[in-house]
Amino acid sequence: MTTPVLVSERTKWSGVASPSEEPSPARIEAFSDGVFSIIATLLVLDLRVPREAMLHGQPLLTALAEQWPIYLAYLASFLQVGVVWANHHTMFHHIRRSDHVLLVLNLLLLMCIAVLPFTTAILSEYARSSLSDLRVAAFTYSAVLGIAGVFFVLIWRHADKHGLIQPHTDKHQIAALGLHWLFVPLFYGAAFLLVFVSPYLGMSVYFLLLFYYALPGPVFIRWMTRRRTRLAAQASTAGR
Repeated sequence: MTTPVLVSERTKWSGVASPSEEPSPARIEAFSDGVFSIIATLLVLDLRVPREAMLHGQPLLTALAEQWPIYLAYLASFLQVGVVWANHHTMFHHIRRSDHVLLVLNLLLLMCIAVLPFTTAILSEYARSSLSDLRVAAFTYSAVLGIAGVFFVLIWRHADKHGLIQPHTDKHQIAALGLHWLFVPLFYGAAFLLVFVSPYLGMSVYFLLLFYYALPGPVFIRWMTRRRTRLAAQASTAGR
């Protein structure tokens, strides 16, 4: 009878990791959650209190109302961070182990999201500036989020291709989630291109994306999973 020690030694010298030795994604997710929380906190710092000495007889309500670009940019960016965090949480719920490439791709995603307080400040600062400056601000905002969306999709594609996903996960759900998350860079890419037409039109896409991931998105995943399952069953029946 082989002892546990001998099994461990055999596994060690064969170069094959046992299931208990597989690198867990838990630390990646914990680190990511910390970064997301810091980013959300930094966004609040751009909200400014109108100083009484700077009002020059202007009512406080008016001074607060004049800062509407800051409030709008904060709202959009905070919700964008929330959308990425929620989908990141869903993604890592299905990932059972990590590797070096997954770690690098996740760091690149966080690097892009971490720039959001900076791009948000630019957008709110130049929201009432000239059309050319507003266009540059909107370009910057969309480009950073678009690149983040690309890395998000690459994480899932890599996890699927290299067997990092939980083995019991429905393959049709995996495909549905991949298509669902592919919309992220497509939405931001559309926003980037629409800025050429109008910065305001481009920025409206951000709220369209928020609406999709808050309401129709989960419904789309369930529908796509059921559809792919049904088509696979029909193909299997026809092949008999």
